[in-house]
Amino acid sequence: MTDKLTPSKWAFKITHILNAVLGENHFPINVADVAKEISSQLYPQDPIVLIQGDSLPGFEGGLFRGEKGWGILYNKDIRSTGRINYTQAHEFGHYLLHREQFPEGLSCNEQDFIRWESDYRQIEFQANQFAANLLMPLDDYRRQIAPALKVDLDMIGGMADRYEVSLMAALLRWINYT
Repeated sequence: MTDKLTPSKWAFKITHILNAVLGENHFPINVADVAKEISSQLYPQDPIVLIQGDSLPGFEGGLFRGEKGWGILYNKDIRSTGRINYTQAHEFGHYLLHREQFPEGLSCNEQDFIRWESDYRQIEFQANQFAANLLMPLDDYRRQIAPALKVDLDMIGGMADRYEVSLMAALLRWINYT
């Protein structure tokens, strides 16, 4: 598969597969299982073979090439399971979108989200866009919260729980949706 898909189109493609296999109510997404399965199906010579957490201060996550494939590492000391889930999805996005551009991989830390270099900011934006669309697909989000509904933080908190993301991620998704 040599098509260059956008972050949103990659997420839509995977969501479509998950909907067909698991039905529309398959949340929260187990990113580790999905990333390993999708990568092995689409790129059997270059799959994700490991997704693992470790105590890594100052480190959010990273995508690294190994001898038998790719690995996603994340900081298991992050207190929010939603943040860990989002980090895994973000790194899966790097795999799909950027692994050819960065053949040795990428690492992300807290400071990377405030770097202003345009090229780096663009790839981080793309990985975030993929993660948001994969974990919180707009079609499902719209089914959960109708556009005309008056929304409060409890509802957004329910969305964070549904998708196993942080409250901030769910809130940003709602803002993007509206």
